[in-house]
Amino acid sequence: MALNMNLVIKDIGAEAIAKMTDYTFTHQARLLKPTLSYDGAALALSFLPAAEEKLPTPSRAVTDDKFTYHHLRRDLFNIVKATGVSIDSRYVVPSSHITLARFLVQTDHDTPEKMGRFLEEVERINGWLQDSFWPKEGQNWNGEGEWIVGEERGLDCREGQLWYGDGKTVRLGKGFEKP
Repeated sequence: MALNMNLVIKDIGAEAIAKMTDYTFTHQARLLKPTLSYDGAALALSFLPAAEEKLPTPSRAVTDDKFTYHHLRRDLFNIVKATGVSIDSRYVVPSSHITLARFLVQTDHDTPEKMGRFLEEVERINGWLQDSFWPKEGQNWNGEGEWIVGEERGLDCREGQLWYGDGKTVRLGKGFEKP
C-alpha cells in the first residue's frame, strides 16, 4: 500500500515517515470482500474494512478487527498533521482499492451495447469473487480474499508523481507474516 500523499517529504521528517511506514506492523487492519468497481476513468479491485464481524480465520480472532482501515487512515493523517504539514485527500470517500486499469480512451464504452457488455462482464466477475472469496457467517473460511494491510511489507512512502506507478520509494516499512 502506498501512502498516496503529495507532500514535501523533507517537511514531514524521517521520524514521522518511519512511524507511518512501520505503523501496520503493530496496527493491522483487515480488508475483505473483494469487488470490481469502476467509474468513467478506471477499473479497480475494491475491499471493505473488517469491523468485528463474526468472520474470523484460523489466524485472526474477531477482536483483531477492532482496529479498522478507517482507524489506520485517521492515525496516518494525524501523524502527518502533527508535523505541521497540511494534506488533502485525493478521494472524498475513503477507499481501499487496487487500480487494475485506466480508461485512456472511451471507444470501448461509447455505445449502450458496448457498455452493457462491459457491465455484464464486471457483474459476472463480481459474482465469482463473491462466491469464491467472500466469507460467509457460520461457515469455515480460510482467509482467501482478505488483505491485511502491512502483510509481507509495510507501507511504502513515495515521492514525486504517484499516479500510474510513477515516483520513487523514500522508505518501505517493516512487514509481517501471517501466523
